[in-house]
Amino acid sequence: MTQSNSNARELCLKAAALWLIFLPGVALGQSTFTHVHLRVPDAWAAAHWYHTLVGGDLRVGGERGMGAARQPNGNIATMFNEPDGSAAPSNVGSVIDHFSVYVDDVDAAVEKARSMGATIDTEPQEGITVSRIAYILDPWGTRMEFLEDPDSSGLGHVHLMVNDRDDVRDWFLEIFGGDYDSERGGGRYHAISYGDVWIHISEVEEEMAPSRTTSLDHFGFRIPETLQSFAERIEATGFPPYLIRPNPPGSDLLWFEGPGGVHIEISSTAGAASN
Repeated sequence: MTQSNSNARELCLKAAALWLIFLPGVALGQSTFTHVHLRVPDAWAAAHWYHTLVGGDLRVGGERGMGAARQPNGNIATMFNEPDGSAAPSNVGSVIDHFSVYVDDVDAAVEKARSMGATIDTEPQEGITVSRIAYILDPWGTRMEFLEDPDSSGLGHVHLMVNDRDDVRDWFLEIFGGDYDSERGGGRYHAISYGDVWIHISEVEEEMAPSRTTSLDHFGFRIPETLQSFAERIEATGFPPYLIRPNPPGSDLLWFEGPGGVHIEISSTAGAASN
């Protein structure tokens, strides 16, 4: 093979790889966003708090002391933070800066949150993807954004702060699929949709802290492949799982820390990793 033919073949292979990355779902199928998970001193009280604030289906109980305000497109889940109940606030330098929920009226939502003990981080203002937004800190230090959109409900997005947003975008598309929208962020951030929940990715210069053990500890995906296959794929990208365990009645679980220390939980009904 001549040098020119070899170079041409290499360029074709690179182009094919990029095509697979940016054409979501071709290789692996679509992943589904499942939840955000918060560390709090009292999981049931926090689940009640979020249910009162933003509605949804309240779920509390279980041996692990967890709760959830279940939204139509994913859960706002809570777990007891051992050993002393405290966790670093998510808005103080964590790779997962905040998550968002849709509301009919941002001003009313802010006043309700204020009356329930939240700190108003940013008063209502003009938004990028919706008409108005506001940021609050819940009583346990998690930053949440209100998005005013009467036609939408439930979770809106999870927002990451990373040192190289292009690399992290490409990694998410490679690992989880998704639909990349180059216009949504207005040049300020990358945006990838998983159904009707988005991952937003901003670039910052400072080194951000891993999200694990902060008040906004992790978020989750359900994948259309076995955990064994998924574990091999993420390990090949430099992010091996640190825990895989069965979760009766059939949705086995895996946890790992991805780019920038973003903590992610994976569920799969296709099966667990083999022992």
